[in-house]
Amino acid sequence: MADRGAPTATITEHARDEGVLITVTGRLDARSAADLRSALHRVIAQGADPLHLDLTGAHIGDACALGLLLEAHRRAHRAGRRLVVVAADDRTRRLLLRLRLPGLLAPPVPVP
Repeated sequence: MADRGAPTATITEHARDEGVLITVTGRLDARSAADLRSALHRVIAQGADPLHLDLTGAHIGDACALGLLLEAHRRAHRAGRRLVVVAADDRTRRLLLRLRLPGLLAPPVPVP
């Protein structure tokens, strides 16, 4: 039986020359939203660099996860920062496109 107190998603931050890379892995849902919200709010409040969000290892589990990403995008905008999803699986990209937020998704990188 799984431990119900274990986190379902993790977030890591990496400072880079062109901004901050935030990597999210695991299931994004109502259970993990509070911890991720706190981490994203802290990162957004820490400076003026662009925020790059890598969702390659993340799974959008419910509407709470989409709401969290929308909230983070709006909070970053109000703080004068840009939040861009730079990597995500096809399903996540389709879900984010349905939010109709110009600039949330980085253009796909062409495969050579």
